[in-house]
Amino acid sequence: MTSAGPESAPRRTASLQSVELAQAAVMAALCAAIAIIAVVVPFAAGISLLGTVPMGLLAYRYRLRVLLTATVAGGLVAFLIAGMGGFMTVVNCAYIGGLTGIVKRRGRGTPTVVASALVAGALFGAFAVVALTILSRLRHLIFESFTANITGLAAVIARIPNMDDAADRLTRDFATVLRFWPLLIFVIGVVTITWVSLVGWWALSRVMTRLLGVPDVHKLEASRDAGPIAPVPLQLRDVRFRYPSSHRDALGPVSMEVQPGEHLAITGANGSGKTTLMLVLSGREPTSGTVERPGAVGLGRLGGTAVVMQHPESQVLGSRVADDVVWGLPPGTSIDVHRLLSEVGLEGLAERDTGGLSGGELQRLAVAAALAREPSLLIADEVTSMVDQHGRDGLMAVLSGLTRRHRTALVHITHYNNEADAADRTVTLLGNGGAADNVAGTPMVEQADVPEAAVTTVEPQGAPVLELSGVSHVYASGTPWAKTALSGIDFAVHEGDGVLIHGVNGSGKSTLAWIMAGLTVPTVGTCLLDGAPVSDQVGAVALSFQAARLQLMRSRVDAEIASAAGFSVRDRGRVVEALGTVGLDPELATRRIDQLSGGQMRRVVLAGLLARSPRALILDEPLAGLDADSASGLLRLLEDLRRRKRLTVVVISHDFAGLEDLCPRTLHLHGGVLATAPTAAGGLP
Repeated sequence: MTSAGPESAPRRTASLQSVELAQAAVMAALCAAIAIIAVVVPFAAGISLLGTVPMGLLAYRYRLRVLLTATVAGGLVAFLIAGMGGFMTVVNCAYIGGLTGIVKRRGRGTPTVVASALVAGALFGAFAVVALTILSRLRHLIFESFTANITGLAAVIARIPNMDDAADRLTRDFATVLRFWPLLIFVIGVVTITWVSLVGWWALSRVMTRLLGVPDVHKLEASRDAGPIAPVPLQLRDVRFRYPSSHRDALGPVSMEVQPGEHLAITGANGSGKTTLMLVLSGREPTSGTVERPGAVGLGRLGGTAVVMQHPESQVLGSRVADDVVWGLPPGTSIDVHRLLSEVGLEGLAERDTGGLSGGELQRLAVAAALAREPSLLIADEVTSMVDQHGRDGLMAVLSGLTRRHRTALVHITHYNNEADAADRTVTLLGNGGAADNVAGTPMVEQADVPEAAVTTVEPQGAPVLELSGVSHVYASGTPWAKTALSGIDFAVHEGDGVLIHGVNGSGKSTLAWIMAGLTVPTVGTCLLDGAPVSDQVGAVALSFQAARLQLMRSRVDAEIASAAGFSVRDRGRVVEALGTVGLDPELATRRIDQLSGGQMRRVVLAGLLARSPRALILDEPLAGLDADSASGLLRLLEDLRRRKRLTVVVISHDFAGLEDLCPRTLHLHGGVLATAPTAAGGLP
């Protein structure tokens, strides 16, 4: 039985764990890239200080051997590209970052840094003395260079009136000091290393304090429990969870159970605690209450618990499909990769580059990688919300029969009615805390068929707001890796118009959205806003990203809205008004961004965009992650703004239910081409 209490120390092994290896690889690549830029780009040496940040975070969060692994990997890459200068830059970053990270992790301060720097400086100085003793020719070359510099400086000083004696004294004194060169080199080494260490500590410790102050509250934590792995049957009794610095529970009280081999659907409104429940089921300790299991959680381990998340990009680590399936498995584990790929609909793609997979294919790959661990408990957290209808149907075909083909319990968190209906049982998280089985009348997101290309019969009024003419776009144009995203796009969007753009994953919808927002200049053709290039008017067309979290740049909700809209964060009234516009509680104004659900994040982005009164609004998958009530309320809000204030709205979506009134026009993209060209530009219905 597991109850709320302090976390146990993480289990240490001699070899690097998969998470440690992944972190070392990422941080090494980042540090090496910074070092190469600092060496290769003229007058960019100061950029090398940025390389201390990833190394510092690595030293703070992981073992010393992880930092050493990253240093070796990053140093070799930098050496191959930028030579010895790149290698030494990575080593310097690793030293400063490692010293700062270790000192902060152990709760020490400046005295520890000074002591460590003196020891490191003494070792460096002694090494330099020994090296110069052996390499006599290098020593003479260095000394001749020093002497030439001092002689030149003395010549400059001698030109100053009454400074001849000082110039002669400088030359003689330097010659005398040079006789005791071992002491000189040793002192220079100690002073240099100590000075660099103190400056690095002063700067990097402040950066790390701010970075470490940002809680990664939704992070999956590595399994810390010991003993036999047995995550099910699972029993939650009056479980509550409250995030750090929060004044209210994000979950609970919840009492529920998960039985072996059961397909359980978890539903509930945005903010009801579905993602928090996923964290508790995968091993996070609750604030209060008890979680009873027969054994260890075994997150990511054979026979334990596996999690498939909403954004599969965060789970794909292998460069090939087959590599990703077996990533992190213990050596010697026998896995039939081809059988697993065939089961999830990826037959014949074992050698495929993961970077070329669509969103639906990435989600299927994540499911295959999870099944490779033969989990007793598989948690799927809204895995269908970001993929097109074809990918969604394919994923549900895999998930719906999973418990019959594998000895696993499946917990599927979803907003969709047909996905919940496929489960053996449904648990609904209630907005006022708690959970209930099969709550009658609970609103769910309905599935809808793909709408036909349509236009309104009302003639447009006035000149078009957005006008695209012959727009084509090629990524990496002029290189062997060139890829055409759009070709020959022609249409216009008038004031007050509502347009739905639909297409499968990879059809070019997001590229088109970025061009219409002025964030990307098309390779061919023009995109005009009120008759002028939209790329010269960045900000006039507001764009809500598909991944809302990537658009939130401030730590708190009120600061984010004020920054996006361009007013002072102290203007509480405007913040509350913006939150009310998108149906959010004013109490969320002081909430940290990372404490919000995915749907709440999406609405905060929209609140900031609407508060600055954009000329047009482009929404990339605005309904993804929203519950039925939130989606309905958002659509009513946008419909009202379009009709009453003649707001121009362009929606890119895989979800179509309820969009008829907001978007009377529908455009279909297929392979970067408009499959059905519009015959008129719709106005207000």
